[in-house]
Amino acid sequence: MIKKRPLCMAALAVTALLLLLPPGIWMRKSSRAGTSPPKGLTGEIIRIAPRAEGQTVYVKHSYLSDKGILLIYFDAEQAFSIGNTIRIEPPYRIWEPEAPSNPGQFDSRLYYQTQHITHLGSAKHASLLDGHIFWPGELLRRLQENLATRCTLLFGEKQGGVLRAMLLGDKTELGDETKDIYQKSGMSHLLAISGLHISIVGMSLYRLMRKRGCSYGLSGGVGLSLVILYGAMTGMSISTARAVIMFALAVGADLLGRSYDMLTALAAAALLLLAGQPLYVRSASFLLSFGAVMGVGVLYPVLRQCWQQGESASDGPAPGGIFFPIRKRLLEAFLLSFSIWLMTLPLIQWFYYEFPLYSIFLNLLVIPLMGALMLCGIGALGVSMFSFSAARPLALACRLILQIYESLGAGTLRLPWSVLICGKPKLWQVLLYYGGICGFVLWQTRVREQEKWQLCLTAARGEEEREGEEKRGQKTGRYPRRKRSVALILALLVCLQLRFTGGFSFTMLDVGQGDGLFLRTRDGMTCLIDGGSSDVKEVGRYRILPFLKERGVGRVDYVLVTHTDGDHISGIGELLEQAGEPGGIKVRTLLLSGQSAQEEAGVKLWRLAERAGTQVKLIKAGTLLKDKRVQLCCLHPAQETSYGDKNAGSLVLRLTYGSFSMLLTGDLEETGEREILESSEELGSDILKAGHHGSRFSTTEEWLQRVQPALTLISCGQDNSYGHPHEETLERLREAGSRVLLTTEQGAITVRSDGRSFWVEGFRTN
Repeated sequence: MIKKRPLCMAALAVTALLLLLPPGIWMRKSSRAGTSPPKGLTGEIIRIAPRAEGQTVYVKHSYLSDKGILLIYFDAEQAFSIGNTIRIEPPYRIWEPEAPSNPGQFDSRLYYQTQHITHLGSAKHASLLDGHIFWPGELLRRLQENLATRCTLLFGEKQGGVLRAMLLGDKTELGDETKDIYQKSGMSHLLAISGLHISIVGMSLYRLMRKRGCSYGLSGGVGLSLVILYGAMTGMSISTARAVIMFALAVGADLLGRSYDMLTALAAAALLLLAGQPLYVRSASFLLSFGAVMGVGVLYPVLRQCWQQGESASDGPAPGGIFFPIRKRLLEAFLLSFSIWLMTLPLIQWFYYEFPLYSIFLNLLVIPLMGALMLCGIGALGVSMFSFSAARPLALACRLILQIYESLGAGTLRLPWSVLICGKPKLWQVLLYYGGICGFVLWQTRVREQEKWQLCLTAARGEEEREGEEKRGQKTGRYPRRKRSVALILALLVCLQLRFTGGFSFTMLDVGQGDGLFLRTRDGMTCLIDGGSSDVKEVGRYRILPFLKERGVGRVDYVLVTHTDGDHISGIGELLEQAGEPGGIKVRTLLLSGQSAQEEAGVKLWRLAERAGTQVKLIKAGTLLKDKRVQLCCLHPAQETSYGDKNAGSLVLRLTYGSFSMLLTGDLEETGEREILESSEELGSDILKAGHHGSRFSTTEEWLQRVQPALTLISCGQDNSYGHPHEETLERLREAGSRVLLTTEQGAITVRSDGRSFWVEGFRTN
């Protein structure tokens, strides 16, 4: 048990403490924040990585931060070596990694800072200042490049890209389609250098040398050196570093004649890694890697003891025919995969908001083949050093296994509910789940100890009486215990999947220079109003889709397009393109104005919607969307009206929920505002979404006098070229007594209401 291992308790205590502390304590900050960098930045190259176009260089610099690393992207490959000192020549661009500004958005700042990278940059070229070469690192880099080239020649461009990821940690040639199959089916761990790779590479060599009569010291030294060099060549990821440390402790235990305890070694690895980088405790890679091993070391033995059939503590397997060993192996393989799944499921949902339903069964098929794939792949690369022809049979075996992987992955994705969007669980749900798992382990361990003690007491009564006691125990104790265990695990899983919408909510996403509004009512109606950006690439994939998944939205009832400018629809097009794919967000109805439906961009959206199985309807002034408590009324434009300016024809929507109201105006400007003032009587609203990102040509004084908003929300991009929001508009809003919130300052802005009052929260806290 963990409680009998002091180092394990210390590791858990340190992890809990680091999770409670704010991450900003450990974040590296620029030592010259706000100052302009010099004309040429200098630094020492510590790593060079391939890139699809150009090259990525890691530079240890001293100007931007005291001990940080600058990751610089070059447009073309540079003739540098590790250890060189270079000067990055202008023109270049330097920026800090971006903190998330929306729920569900990937935290790139945390990701880079776990690697001690404080700044990113792009440049065309650099000049060499010092030609000193750090030969150990440079030789490993050249070896990796040579092996990567051989992968492509031996296995082809597609499968070679997969082998490069699996064996060398190089994902530059991994195709998007192949990557999606592995990720969505639950096999993405095969593409990362992990403990499995280290075990196959290091332990195979270590055991082989021991069988050949080599000493513990020589076998361990050679095996450990190999895994360290292999880890360094592939980038020494978190899981690789964890596996290297645990392998070193296993070898050290053999060398000293001591027993090896996996959980103690795991705790030692966690403490060493956290001592070097405390931010690892918030990294998905760290938590998933250690959680998977915890599943093997803690949960699997308990499940195995609980589910074993026909076995006792002393006699081993009971007779059951020649098929019993096969059934036993299948059961143990399933329980091992199930243990890892149970231990990591809350983490997967916390970080990714979805999980592949069939991954447990799929990994039962693919993981046993991983050893053969690794050995054949490494063997093929090794043999190719002498003869490509001799390496072909091994390469053919690798390609066959990879084809099996891809076929199995693609096949599971064609099954119903292959990827379930579950949303992000609450913290109390995760704590309750892991508390329940701990209680389950303690309970099963105590029961097992009581059974062993009972067997010891009955041993003195004679063999026949002892066997009868075992049989009675199996009939009366084990199976009810198994049923209770199943019930407890199911209860924990159900508790983890409970989702609470929290009533009415409206979110203005931070999509840069663009608009993206999401509405969910208390009764479950969901609406996305616009979704696009002119300065954020793939805004649908990286901001809108993660937000929807984080909120547990697997289907949007209505997507409304105010008008067809790119900064309002680029993300909607992305959502429709992936709506029919596993893990995609389904869209029930797309609503366009009559003018938008006739424009080229609107026609394209219409076609995408039809391919995705989405209904397309027209919306005009007077159209009403409602559920039990909320109604969304279109005020503008009339269907028969045509406008030369798209902004003038923007949809304008008024939302009412009890006595609470909002006015959403798209890119409406002064001309459209006048039309609505003449045709609509009721415009007063608690919240106004400012037209056209706060342009001076919108939100006029007359408009504000009729609307009288207590709060105005403005969506715009940081330092955008249009100067939005304009100072004239902000001044008019201040004079009208309206508070103003900007996405550039608050990030995503969420409004919640109970139908009487409302409260607002911004996502960005620092």
